[in-house]
Amino acid sequence: MVNAPGSTIAVTMEGTRPLLVEVQALTSPTPYGNPRRTANGIDFNRLLLLTAVLSKRAGFRLAEQDVFVNVVGGLRIEEPAADLAVAVAIASSMRDAPVPADLAIVGEVGLSGELRAVSQLPARLGKPRSLASSAAWCRAAPGAAARPCPTASTC
Repeated sequence: MVNAPGSTIAVTMEGTRPLLVEVQALTSPTPYGNPRRTANGIDFNRLLLLTAVLSKRAGFRLAEQDVFVNVVGGLRIEEPAADLAVAVAIASSMRDAPVPADLAIVGEVGLSGELRAVSQLPARLGKPRSLASSAAWCRAAPGAAARPCPTASTC
Protein backbone atom coordinates (compact mmCIF):
# COMPACT_ATOMS: atom_id res chain seq x y z
CA MET A 1 0.00 0.00 0.00
CA VAL A 2 1.23 3.45 -0.88
CA ASN A 3 1.61 5.96 1.96
CA ALA A 4 2.66 9.04 0.00
CA PRO A 5 1.27 12.58 -0.11
CA GLY A 6 -1.46 12.84 -2.74
CA SER A 7 -2.41 9.16 -2.73
CA THR A 8 -5.76 7.81 -1.49
CA ILE A 9 -7.88 4.69 -1.85
CA ALA A 10 -11.40 5.15 -3.25
CA VAL A 11 -14.15 2.54 -3.03
CA THR A 12 -16.06 2.52 -6.29
CA MET A 13 -18.65 0.14 -7.68
CA GLU A 14 -18.53 -1.79 -10.92
CA GLY A 15 -22.14 -2.95 -11.16
CA THR A 16 -22.69 -4.57 -7.77
CA ARG A 17 -19.03 -5.33 -7.15
CA PRO A 18 -16.94 -2.92 -5.05
CA LEU A 19 -13.45 -2.05 -6.28
CA LEU A 20 -10.63 -0.43 -4.36
CA VAL A 21 -8.91 2.09 -6.62
CA GLU A 22 -5.86 4.22 -5.92
CA VAL A 23 -6.31 7.90 -6.73
CA GLN A 24 -3.19 10.05 -7.07
CA ALA A 25 -3.04 13.82 -7.09
CA LEU A 26 -0.18 16.25 -7.53
CA THR A 27 -0.28 19.98 -6.95
CA SER A 28 2.55 22.19 -8.09
CA PRO A 29 2.97 25.97 -8.11
CA THR A 30 2.28 27.31 -11.57
CA PRO A 31 4.71 29.72 -13.21
CA TYR A 32 1.94 30.96 -15.52
CA GLY A 33 -1.20 33.01 -15.01
CA ASN A 34 -3.62 30.17 -15.75
CA PRO A 35 -3.15 27.04 -13.65
CA ARG A 36 -3.32 23.72 -15.44
CA ARG A 37 -5.86 21.02 -14.58
CA THR A 38 -5.29 17.48 -15.83
CA ALA A 39 -7.62 14.56 -15.12
CA ASN A 40 -6.83 10.98 -16.04
CA GLY A 41 -9.50 8.47 -15.06
CA ILE A 42 -12.06 10.97 -13.76
CA ASP A 43 -14.27 13.47 -15.52
CA PHE A 44 -12.47 16.76 -16.19
CA ASN A 45 -15.50 18.81 -15.14
CA ARG A 46 -15.66 16.85 -11.87
CA LEU A 47 -12.04 17.83 -11.21
CA LEU A 48 -12.88 21.49 -11.85
CA LEU A 49 -15.83 21.26 -9.46
CA LEU A 50 -13.75 19.66 -6.71
CA THR A 51 -10.93 22.20 -7.03
CA ALA A 52 -13.49 25.02 -6.86
CA VAL A 53 -15.07 23.54 -3.72
CA LEU A 54 -11.65 23.05 -2.09
CA SER A 55 -10.71 26.64 -2.93
CA LYS A 56 -13.97 28.29 -1.87
CA ARG A 57 -15.14 26.12 1.03
CA ALA A 58 -11.91 24.68 2.47
CA GLY A 59 -9.57 27.62 1.88
CA PHE A 60 -7.01 25.89 -0.33
CA ARG A 61 -5.22 28.31 -2.66
CA LEU A 62 -5.51 26.17 -5.78
CA ALA A 63 -5.73 29.17 -8.13
CA GLU A 64 -1.94 29.32 -7.86
CA GLN A 65 -1.42 25.58 -8.37
CA ASP A 66 -1.39 23.19 -11.29
CA VAL A 67 -3.50 20.15 -10.32
CA PHE A 68 -3.00 16.69 -11.80
CA VAL A 69 -5.23 13.72 -10.87
CA ASN A 70 -4.72 10.13 -11.97
CA VAL A 71 -6.64 6.92 -11.31
CA VAL A 72 -4.04 4.15 -11.14
CA GLY A 73 -4.30 1.23 -13.52
CA GLY A 74 -6.05 3.07 -16.32
CA LEU A 75 -9.47 2.70 -14.72
CA ARG A 76 -12.16 5.29 -15.33
CA ILE A 77 -14.37 6.34 -12.41
CA GLU A 78 -17.76 7.62 -13.53
CA GLU A 79 -19.60 7.84 -10.21
CA PRO A 80 -19.49 10.79 -7.79
CA ALA A 81 -18.84 8.46 -4.83
CA ALA A 82 -15.09 8.93 -5.45
CA ASP A 83 -15.31 12.72 -4.97
CA LEU A 84 -14.11 12.65 -1.38
CA ALA A 85 -11.12 10.46 -2.25
CA VAL A 86 -10.12 12.85 -5.05
CA ALA A 87 -10.56 15.89 -2.81
CA VAL A 88 -8.53 14.30 0.01
CA ALA A 89 -5.79 13.34 -2.47
CA ILE A 90 -5.58 16.95 -3.72
CA ALA A 91 -5.55 18.32 -0.15
CA SER A 92 -2.92 15.74 0.84
CA SER A 93 -0.68 16.78 -2.03
CA MET A 94 -1.20 20.47 -1.31
CA ARG A 95 -0.26 20.03 2.38
CA ASP A 96 2.44 17.45 1.56
CA ALA A 97 0.91 15.18 4.21
CA PRO A 98 0.29 11.49 3.49
CA VAL A 99 -3.07 9.83 4.05
CA PRO A 100 -2.88 6.48 5.89
CA ALA A 101 -2.46 3.76 3.27
CA ASP A 102 -5.03 1.52 4.96
CA LEU A 103 -7.81 4.15 4.84
CA ALA A 104 -10.58 3.69 2.26
CA ILE A 105 -12.54 6.84 1.40
CA VAL A 106 -16.03 7.09 -0.09
CA GLY A 107 -18.41 10.04 -0.44
CA GLU A 108 -19.89 12.56 -2.84
CA VAL A 109 -18.94 16.22 -2.39
CA GLY A 110 -21.62 18.86 -3.03
CA LEU A 111 -21.13 22.41 -4.27
CA SER A 112 -21.40 23.89 -0.79
CA GLY A 113 -18.73 21.48 0.45
CA GLU A 114 -21.16 19.11 2.15
CA LEU A 115 -20.71 15.36 2.04
CA ARG A 116 -23.51 13.32 0.57
CA ALA A 117 -24.28 9.70 1.29
CA VAL A 118 -23.64 7.17 -1.46
CA SER A 119 -25.56 4.08 -2.50
CA GLN A 120 -24.60 0.53 -1.52
CA LEU A 121 -22.55 1.66 1.48
CA PRO A 122 -22.49 -1.73 3.29
CA ALA A 123 -21.19 -3.44 0.14
CA ARG A 124 -18.57 -0.71 -0.34
CA LEU A 125 -17.34 -0.96 3.24
CA GLY A 126 -17.25 -4.75 3.22
CA LYS A 127 -14.53 -4.76 0.55
CA PRO A 128 -11.89 -2.74 2.44
CA ARG A 129 -12.52 -4.78 5.58
CA SER A 130 -11.98 -8.04 3.71
CA LEU A 131 -8.61 -6.73 2.46
CA ALA A 132 -7.32 -5.76 5.92
CA SER A 133 -8.02 -2.07 5.52
CA SER A 134 -8.36 -0.75 9.03
CA ALA A 135 -10.92 2.03 8.49
CA ALA A 136 -13.06 3.97 6.05
CA TRP A 137 -14.39 7.52 5.88
CA CYS A 138 -17.98 7.90 4.84
CA ARG A 139 -21.20 9.79 5.44
CA ALA A 140 -23.73 7.32 6.71
CA ALA A 141 -26.96 9.31 6.79
CA PRO A 142 -28.42 12.66 5.74
CA GLY A 143 -27.34 15.35 8.20
CA ALA A 144 -24.48 13.26 9.58
CA ALA A 145 -20.89 14.41 9.27
CA ALA A 146 -18.12 12.35 7.72
CA ARG A 147 -16.78 9.96 10.27
CA PRO A 148 -14.64 6.87 10.55
CA CYS A 149 -16.62 3.73 9.77
CA PRO A 150 -14.53 0.77 10.97
CA THR A 151 -17.06 -1.87 9.89
CA ALA A 152 -19.79 -2.17 7.35
CA SER A 153 -22.28 -3.04 10.05
CA THR A 154 -21.79 0.26 11.92
CA CYS A 155 -22.62 2.49 8.95
